[in-house]
Amino acid sequence: MQITILQAILLGLFCFLVSTGMFPLGWLSMNIMSKPLIHCLIIGMIMGDMKNAMIIGCVIQAAYIGQMSIGGVATLPKINIALWFALPLTLVSGGDAAECLTIALAFAAVQNILDTVGNLVKVGFLHRQDALIEKGKIKQAWWFPAAGHIWTMVSCLVIVPVFCLAGSAVISSIVSALPPQINAITSTFTGLLPAIGFMILMVTLIHSPFQWIYFLFGFVLAAALGWDTISITVVGCVIAYLIFQFTPDKKMAAAGVEEDDD
Repeated sequence: MQITILQAILLGLFCFLVSTGMFPLGWLSMNIMSKPLIHCLIIGMIMGDMKNAMIIGCVIQAAYIGQMSIGGVATLPKINIALWFALPLTLVSGGDAAECLTIALAFAAVQNILDTVGNLVKVGFLHRQDALIEKGKIKQAWWFPAAGHIWTMVSCLVIVPVFCLAGSAVISSIVSALPPQINAITSTFTGLLPAIGFMILMVTLIHSPFQWIYFLFGFVLAAALGWDTISITVVGCVIAYLIFQFTPDKKMAAAGVEEDDD
């Protein structure tokens, strides 16, 4: 199985659309489309292998579930472009999520450079737009925000199709050419990424040591008793509802609101 030219072009096109957020509903759709699992969903549709794409996507989403941007710096490496050629190559070669992440993370440093250059290009267009607005040339200035995406379009429509058409053999040879120590570190890091993603999320959700008990209780239900995610979620919602109902502070606050309404 090989990636066709049409599939490579579609992958580059959708990578560009997702990277620029050119979808309806503005920030809401951009926030949803930026998730790795959504990327994998579209890639699976283009490649015609939805099952394996979603299996790998769930692992990658678990790794990036707690990703956040602090001061403009992401807590995990950016793979929003690399994923569009790493996952198709992995599907073609029959690899797993670890191989996909290895290829994507190897390209993360290059993507940081591309993002930096792209931001400089966008700043140049914005300064030109400000100058035209000050001169009252509104009709000439309206298209400059769209022109700022030229660098992103070039990056996505060139890098993604070229790497996809190069084939998994070329990418595998590049990865195998790396020193064994680097490959060992990368493999270990990719194995730890899901745990790191969940821990970043836990830091934002857990506000007291006692709340770790609920997390451990859910872990026991999944690991020891074999419960699925939906069953654990239902039990968690029931426990949360009971805690809310039988907490005195919550009941007093609710009573105070009712008195104020009267």
